[in-house]
Amino acid sequence: MNWFRSTTRRDEDAQSTSDAQREDDDMCARAVVAIINNRRTIRRNPQPMHDSMLTGSMRVEEILNGHEDVIQSMISMKSSTFRLLSNQLGGRGLLRPTNHMNVNEQLFIFLVICSQGASNRHVSYLFQHSPETTSRWFFRVLKVICALKDEFIRPPDYTTVQSLIIEHEGKYRPCCIGAIDGTHVPCVPRRENADGWINRKGFHSQNILAACSFDMKFTYMLAGYEGSCHDARMLDEAIAYHGFPIPPPGRSDDVNDDYVLDEGIDDTGPSTGTDQHGSMNQLRERMADAMWERYQSYPWYRAT
Repeated sequence: MNWFRSTTRRDEDAQSTSDAQREDDDMCARAVVAIINNRRTIRRNPQPMHDSMLTGSMRVEEILNGHEDVIQSMISMKSSTFRLLSNQLGGRGLLRPTNHMNVNEQLFIFLVICSQGASNRHVSYLFQHSPETTSRWFFRVLKVICALKDEFIRPPDYTTVQSLIIEHEGKYRPCCIGAIDGTHVPCVPRRENADGWINRKGFHSQNILAACSFDMKFTYMLAGYEGSCHDARMLDEAIAYHGFPIPPPGRSDDVNDDYVLDEGIDDTGPSTGTDQHGSMNQLRERMADAMWERYQSYPWYRAT
């Protein structure tokens, strides 16, 4: 009798477990059906991502016709300068309008990213384009701008003495045409060779070498070297392989103590006079500050 009761109890427990399992299976099945129906509803009624009343080109024109301070804050140049650059790029066929994006918008997107360090997602929403379109046009305009570097970054005029030297006689050497210095811009290198990009301050960076005249116009620039690369090596390779403009006899660029002196390269050290040494240091610091202020707001682009 006891055996019969225990067997009956086991059968009842098994039946209860089976019923609970079926209920769980039914709930899972209903949940799956609900998810599928929800997806079908979403596909039938998709919500547009780009729902602004203004297209990208219309937004660009709205900004360009607005207050100059707003334009300056967005692209770091005046509207007149922007239109001049856009007309040059479009007139020379370097940038061409498409069915969905004119030259002004192509250039404006590029300048917003460069001036503000804006993300792809933010710019894509601002101008109502897909992230792929934004990225593609950014690199197209970047390639065009890089091709124009020789027109905008030029060697100085070696035949005349710059006005700053004339106005501050004694502070600068008459034969000096400018200064050379470098700065480090943070970057994100590839993992396989990341150690070479670590500079002496402990973060990944590109080392950028630049020369500028006394009126703060850049006359030469070399970028893309690892953060661990010494300034002297960069200058040597700039002279040997990257077309660094060596000043003619009687003229020179000033450098600090980190560089190995070469023909046309001079060091205005303390022995040349306190005024000259201090003035050249100030010029190099202004040049480095100008580069750093320009680059510090950029995203940490990959270096390779």
